[in-house]
Amino acid sequence: MNILLLSAYHSASHRYWCDGLMAAFPEHNWTLRHQPARHFSWRIEASGWLWAMSDDAAFQQSYDLIIATSLTNVVTLKARCPALRDVPLWLYFHENQFAHPLSDQQQRAHQTAWQFKSLENAFCADWISFNTHFNRDTFFTGARQLFKKFPEQFPGNVLSNIEKISDVLPVPLTERFSALREQPKDPKLIVWNHRWEWDKQPQCFLSALLQLKQSGVDFRLAMLGSGGGRGDAFAGERQALGECVVHWGEADEATYRHWLGRAGVGVSTALHDFQGLAMQELAQAGATCVVPNRQAYPECLPDAVFYQGNEQDAAEEARELADVLKPQLNGRKVESAIPLRWKNYVTNYQAIINRLRSL
Repeated sequence: MNILLLSAYHSASHRYWCDGLMAAFPEHNWTLRHQPARHFSWRIEASGWLWAMSDDAAFQQSYDLIIATSLTNVVTLKARCPALRDVPLWLYFHENQFAHPLSDQQQRAHQTAWQFKSLENAFCADWISFNTHFNRDTFFTGARQLFKKFPEQFPGNVLSNIEKISDVLPVPLTERFSALREQPKDPKLIVWNHRWEWDKQPQCFLSALLQLKQSGVDFRLAMLGSGGGRGDAFAGERQALGECVVHWGEADEATYRHWLGRAGVGVSTALHDFQGLAMQELAQAGATCVVPNRQAYPECLPDAVFYQGNEQDAAEEARELADVLKPQLNGRKVESAIPLRWKNYVTNYQAIINRLRSL
């Protein structure tokens, strides 16, 4: 089959999925097109136009199937590219804007437009997959609430029709870190491997560690993740943690593997995780995962150590996290099951490809 794979906001997790998908089905002829993971609102609005108006011959060829991430403006792309109009479309939702936290008033002003754009894309699709039940449930719950705000009702059962052509299909893990599971672990080594941005709550995490240090708990910290160590971000916390810090900032592949292979404990304080690939990589490497009881974590990491968390009170959440971490750092080991793997999901992915091939 000739498949056009589109990723309009090619972040690390979207790239991971694209690479894993193509590697899982080498028998197909893949054409991948992607755009940078920056200027979020621009990508949602303009990605289809940018591709349609380019000189790229890929958008003038015939395909058996189009697979696109939900942030891709497929409505415009199909309208402007005659060769693509009748090609079956499989839309994949890594996230949805109905359950996505917002950082400022400007983003909130754009939220309804982003939500409706995702619905437009869904109207265009022949099949829709969500990476988790949490993602699917919050999408349709949010869409129904949005519909109530419209001045006129759509004719027919629009959302029910979309639900009928949707399923839940996770982003499987590659075997990238499977071998690390057998390596000896440092039970007092805590690894953080998330973006250093507000929705992942690094401040809350570091506050919990400062409480542990002040109470005399022995631990080491490898603070990884994208965006880490830029400028003076959390310089005060780093200084206060002192000799507890064994790594601070973004890491290359070899360094990242080194710390994941040694990690005794991996932690998340995220307000935003629709599947939690970073935590699943830690689980794959054999770390005990400590996560809040929210978002997709109960679904994707059922064997994790959970703390209740408090999305409205970061200080309270930090105190609770510190209390939950103490027994883990004192030798309690919680073995996580090996997370989702491609070899267990190839059949599910192939079934959808086969279904759409027959359209």
